[in-house]
Amino acid sequence: MNLNRRRFISITAGCLLGAQHAIASETTGARWQGIALGAHADLRLVGLPAQEAESLLVAARSEIERLEQQFSLYRADSALGRLNATGVLEQPGPDMLELCSLVSTLHQASSGLFDPSVQPLWMAYARAQGTPEKKDLAAARASTGWSKVEVSLDRIRLVAGAALTFNGIAQGFITDRVVSLLKARGLETGLISVGEIAAVGASPTGNGWAIGLADHEDDPADATIYLRDKAVATSSPNGTVFGTGPAGHILNPATGMAAAANWRRVSVIHRSAAVADGLSTAAVLQSATEIRQMARLFPDAAVRAIDQDGALLAV
Repeated sequence: MNLNRRRFISITAGCLLGAQHAIASETTGARWQGIALGAHADLRLVGLPAQEAESLLVAARSEIERLEQQFSLYRADSALGRLNATGVLEQPGPDMLELCSLVSTLHQASSGLFDPSVQPLWMAYARAQGTPEKKDLAAARASTGWSKVEVSLDRIRLVAGAALTFNGIAQGFITDRVVSLLKARGLETGLISVGEIAAVGASPTGNGWAIGLADHEDDPADATIYLRDKAVATSSPNGTVFGTGPAGHILNPATGMAAAANWRRVSVIHRSAAVADGLSTAAVLQSATEIRQMARLFPDAAVRAIDQDGALLAV
């Protein structure tokens, strides 16, 4: 089984579970389609008795829903939505605090390039279809900076005009939580994705799960990696652009500018999908030297970065 990473996300932003020894026919298992994390989701469990698959599917959907209610930008009533609307979130829950702690770790490891406080910059680009005025960028940058976000057990507080986006890490975080839930319920082998891909155990062939990598969601895979008890996240500077372009969706918090065209894509492999998600987002903004330096801080991480000439940087 070889799944193109970008296509897999766009078609099945959920989970695909294999049987322990072989993939069964599609007459077994269960499937759900809907909206998750602001995008179409297709959760498929195959190779399991229908009753067992339905039970796991209900549990996975419930966990995704629970965490969406914390981190979704697309729900005004989510914890993140309320924080951005009012500038303060009283009594943040343990999931929010854990994610913020991980954000701080990645922010420091990336010399500030991983920074969820870029949301005002993102909105400035979105409103201007990718070409914001300098004064609008300056206004957005004035409230940008993770160091300006006050996080405590009692509350999270933003400075005036600030807003957060967890789109560069929440999918990985939720993927990790769904993996943990399903493993606790007996899953020994499978492929799980809630925006990022995590492999549990061996594939039905007994080898690692084959994951195809590509720059854009409609591109065929041009490289294949094999995962076992690891996750992979891929960031592409121009995977999404504002308006007709050329500004990509990954923004540099230090300059307010879209990511420079150093890399076509960066894939990070790590045991945690959340860590892989955050590191791949930051790495798009870095030089080869900076990527190597950051990767050294995460001994379990491996990086595959493709530059504009197609050359591979493997760390």
